Amino acid sequence: MPTSEGLLALALPAVYLFDSAHFLCVGEAVISTRIGFVRGLSLGWSFELGGRRPYVPNPLTPFWPELRVQWATSRGAGSASEDVKIEMSRHLGAVRALGWISGVCGFLLILVAPLALALGQQRLFVAAAILCFLLSGAGCTLVCIRRKDLQLTRWQVCSTFIMALVCLPCAANLARAVSTHRRWTLAASDLPALGFDANGVAMIRQSLKEALASAQRYLPENSREHQVLSEELRKLGGAPHDRH
Repeated sequence: MPTSEGLLALALPAVYLFDSAHFLCVGEAVISTRIGFVRGLSLGWSFELGGRRPYVPNPLTPFWPELRVQWATSRGAGSASEDVKIEMSRHLGAVRALGWISGVCGFLLILVAPLALALGQQRLFVAAAILCFLLSGAGCTLVCIRRKDLQLTRWQVCSTFIMALVCLPCAANLARAVSTHRRWTLAASDLPALGFDANGVAMIRQSLKEALASAQRYLPENSREHQVLSEELRKLGGAPHDRH
């Protein structure tokens, strides 16, 4: 029979992982980052849950938040890729301190606290929880100070406060939560031009072509959206080829 301490030790990382997950609609993608630069693009896992694709970021890197993008389905609706690159760079600079706070909170609540519970070190567990709470409060204060730079509404700031302070495992996702509120819209063909590593651009193009071709099947051929996707596929290099 598992003890209450053992269940709590398991619940802490489980809550953190669940809170980390994204559920992406058709036309949405997640950009992973590293030290202020974009690293990779994901359209989610291959299966769908209720019309959405789940995506769980690397649980060991809460200090590097993901960015959300969606591609436009009408001509002229998206932003220019160069403008988006500049805005993303500014955003990553604004959340850099939050990323380090999230990393320390993740270390305390996802590693130290469960180990302390498993080893029966109650004082260590309480100390880790208190320190995480204080860091979470500091992070929330920083979010409030930088609200305009992060382009957050007051309600978004309040919801971030509640989640980070009431549910301490969620404090490890503070930088991710703030970044999730910000989304960029641009043409699908412009996504590979956001500054990814040259080795990954070909894979990103192939993934985008597969996603666009899949979405195109559900649209009437004479619709404007179907024509836009056809144009985006042409810009990306034509129909997707099969992977072997």
